[in-house]
Amino acid sequence: LTYLKARELKVGFSVSSKVGGAVVRNRVRRMLQDDFRHLRPELLPGRYVISVRAVAAQASHAQLTKELRYLFDKAGRVKGGTDS
Repeated sequence: LTYLKARELKVGFSVSSKVGGAVVRNRVRRMLQDDFRHLRPELLPGRYVISVRAVAAQASHAQLTKELRYLFDKAGRVKGGTDS
């Protein structure tokens, strides 16, 4: 997760060809976009770039959701963040 200070909330996903073929990359990107849509109201403004690693191709949607939330919590970008 890369964060840049900004007034508005924007996100980008970087999924390299190391993740898999086009179908796999697009599936992973769609799952992350869906997760981000649900997290959006809880996030602080800024520009985020999420770089996806090859291991994401074997991860379930639940695992990706958990990891995305963990990244934002760890970065301290969640409103009223958790300290876990």
